[in-house]
Amino acid sequence: MPVFRRDEFAKAFGRQTGDRAVTDLLKYHLRTGNICRIARGVFASVPKGLALTSAQAAQAAQAAPIVDRLLAASRLRIGAVIAYRSALELHGYDHTPTGTNEVQLIARGEPGLVETVEFACRFVTPPGHHSLGGGLTTMDRQGLPVSVTTLERTLVDLFDRYDLAGGAADLFQSLDVVVEREAPLDVEALVDFARQLNNASAAAALGYWLDRERNRFGVKSAAVLDLRALAPRQPRYALGATPGHGLAATGWNVILPVRIIERYYDD
Repeated sequence: MPVFRRDEFAKAFGRQTGDRAVTDLLKYHLRTGNICRIARGVFASVPKGLALTSAQAAQAAQAAPIVDRLLAASRLRIGAVIAYRSALELHGYDHTPTGTNEVQLIARGEPGLVETVEFACRFVTPPGHHSLGGGLTTMDRQGLPVSVTTLERTLVDLFDRYDLAGGAADLFQSLDVVVEREAPLDVEALVDFARQLNNASAAAALGYWLDRERNRFGVKSAAVLDLRALAPRQPRYALGATPGHGLAATGWNVILPVRIIERYYDD
């Protein structure tokens, strides 16, 4: 396997995870450069012809990645799900897929940033409305299954945590990619996830964007009305807008950054 955990390695040899023989085998393959350590208990196979010592692997990784960081990150914590901007990248809609080496995952356990030799992995606690089992799909990555949020859940989650898209401007640049490539969006699923999110400002910002692109996605009036019902009752600032630096999104009771309304976020 291109990426594996210690327990998977042990199972392949018919051993218990904690056996000393497993430790010795891993040390041998690390020493000979057949594998490299990604993080504690997670390893990657080194392609033939690139066998390196551990020190050489660490040095080489800074120049050119040896492993698929999305695949590797998905193995750092059991049950982790690739989400937010990393999910956009995996679905093929991040406007700058190589602009960051950080991989974002929703996972149980402590949130925070884990640094590896080749990438950083940010674990995010699931939003209160979501479980790890909702709005997920599986994608193939080098022959291995990777759990990822669906495109619809990804977009809704990013309106909630636009900071994890790199900011509101980066989010809308990626949304432009979604539009340009005519992504097959399930509008009903978008509305449903927005309802579960229970974030009025995020739902309104999503509704503003979806209403703006309704002809592209064949959005029915009922879906727009459903999102309007989720919008704030009184005007609120959203997506990082601040007093004096925002414009009202007409009909949605949110004030968004000027560059989002005037569509010059791609400068």
